[in-house]
Amino acid sequence: MSQRGVDGTSMRDLASAAGLNVASLYHYFPSKRELLVAVLDERGFIADLAANRPATLSRDSADVLADLLDDILRSMLEVEDFIRLMLGEVMRGDETAHEVGVELFEATEESLERWITETEPRLGDGPGPAATARLLRAMIVGVFFEYVAGVLDEDDPATAFRQRAEEAAAVLRARL
Repeated sequence: MSQRGVDGTSMRDLASAAGLNVASLYHYFPSKRELLVAVLDERGFIADLAANRPATLSRDSADVLADLLDDILRSMLEVEDFIRLMLGEVMRGDETAHEVGVELFEATEESLERWITETEPRLGDGPGPAATARLLRAMIVGVFFEYVAGVLDEDDPATAFRQRAEEAAAVLRARL
């Protein structure tokens, strides 16, 4: 897929590359979309979204939020090649990549909204938890895109991600 794109790669091509017959591949993955989602799940990205809930204990709420955002950004580094592939495919108009992307955006937003509602409900005051979650998701995507575009201030993306996460938490500190 990284060489031919999602549309340019058939399930038969994938089965051949994996040393399987195409029927076996279809048995486990009825579509390319389900295969792409399984790749993300196998790499732990989808599970990470649900599990990203740093312990609050008696820590400052802004620090906890910074940890959460930083964890999400760092998990994106682990699947960077996949994200780059999907971004390119979406830009070329691939419907499968678009559907998977929409699912990931929704899962990220739902995870953030759930965290806000359960852990820091004051973040949702005013516009509501969904609007705050969308804002945070947009920040995460924007920071990762800055990294992909090569415009981050830091040489080390992990350092830059932490800095941006702390900045976002500082902006929202008044609500915390």
